[in-house]
Amino acid sequence: MEKIGLLDEIVLSMESIDVGRKGLAVEGKTEEGLHLFSTGLSSALMVFKEVFVNVANDIETLILVEYAYLTEELRYCSSLEPGVFASMTAAVAGFDDALRALKTLQDAELYKAAETTYPHLPQYRHHGMPKDAFLVACIANYTRINNTLRTPGINSIEREVYEQRLKNMIAVQNAYHSWQEVALTS
Repeated sequence: MEKIGLLDEIVLSMESIDVGRKGLAVEGKTEEGLHLFSTGLSSALMVFKEVFVNVANDIETLILVEYAYLTEELRYCSSLEPGVFASMTAAVAGFDDALRALKTLQDAELYKAAETTYPHLPQYRHHGMPKDAFLVACIANYTRINNTLRTPGINSIEREVYEQRLKNMIAVQNAYHSWQEVALTS
């Protein structure tokens, strides 16, 4: 599926998940709610798995899919959850910065110049490479998803989605690291 189709699928998935969640809490709508919730999660899982396969060659699409998912989660976030709203807002802002860092990395000379502004102390490095905005966003998102997985009672298909998103964050960091090495040694 091409990039726009993947992003559209994420938006539709999140809509189904949200309507389904709300239906689970309404007497007489539970079965329909569960169906929509499960369908939305299955659709999102399919997209996350698809972008995982191509991550070594296409970092941007994986990040855009995660960004779309986070943006949609934020859109459906309840005002009764200020901590969640703050976390989701920070995640979206982090991926805005990550996309900018990815553009910079694609210009090796520009990235080499930018790399000189990062200290070589371990806390500013990730496997020897600069811990730039891209890596900071991915690491924070990994932590956010991992913390959610620690919540008891998560539906098995929802757990699968979170676990795939974790795999995606690891894979995209590894791919980005490879791209950093190429840019800094070319």
